[in-house]
Amino acid sequence: MSVVAPTETHRTKIAEVIAKKAKWVLQQQEHFRHQHNGYAKQFVSGESFFYLGRQYKLKVRQIKTAGQPAQVQLVRGQFLVTVPCASNSATRAMAVRNDLVQWYRDKAGEYVPRIAALFSDRLGLRHATVQMREMKQRWGSAGSNGRVSFNWRIIMAPKRLVEYVIAHELCHLKHNDHSRDFWRLLERTMPDYERRRTELAIIGPKFDLPEIPSPRPSPALREREKKDHWAQIPSPALQAREQKR
Repeated sequence: MSVVAPTETHRTKIAEVIAKKAKWVLQQQEHFRHQHNGYAKQFVSGESFFYLGRQYKLKVRQIKTAGQPAQVQLVRGQFLVTVPCASNSATRAMAVRNDLVQWYRDKAGEYVPRIAALFSDRLGLRHATVQMREMKQRWGSAGSNGRVSFNWRIIMAPKRLVEYVIAHELCHLKHNDHSRDFWRLLERTMPDYERRRTELAIIGPKFDLPEIPSPRPSPALREREKKDHWAQIPSPALQAREQKR
């Protein structure tokens, strides 16, 4: 756990706040742990996935047509994902996940820059260069070169939380730290930022698409592959005969 405070805040004051909030922090950490453990996905029809805070049921459709690209559509209140027929459920699940990830990245690439432009105007900033990235531990980052990057997963969160992350990172273009000036600027830009920040901390873990381990071959298949491997290696006697020719 990390604690963010203005640079001029005395350590004694920080310790007092931590002690006062210790019980709440422990409760929230336990809440996060239970939440995160409960969101394993199989990427099969009937599961729900988030988009801008709303949940949509998944419908997986398999096709036999070779070479036809996979497709993700949001139609009639559900995600319709079309994938080629797979030999096993793990391979099919990986295909569905990969297609959903690309769809989310594309949608985030359309939505986030548009909201960032609105907040840039409020802050009196030139429109920053926005990019979507793969991030494991963060929702966004801002560089001194005027670039801001966002975790593509944020597109799963409600709009108010997407706005918070965007406003937070854009404020860093003026104050590249978590000083008192930074928090004051963020508060002027978004007066209820603390409520949004807390909400994101609580429900953020569920906005994810965990990777699926590669399917492991069955024992029978491994044994067959082993036999095939040895069958391809010529015996010493055969190698000697080949060399004499």
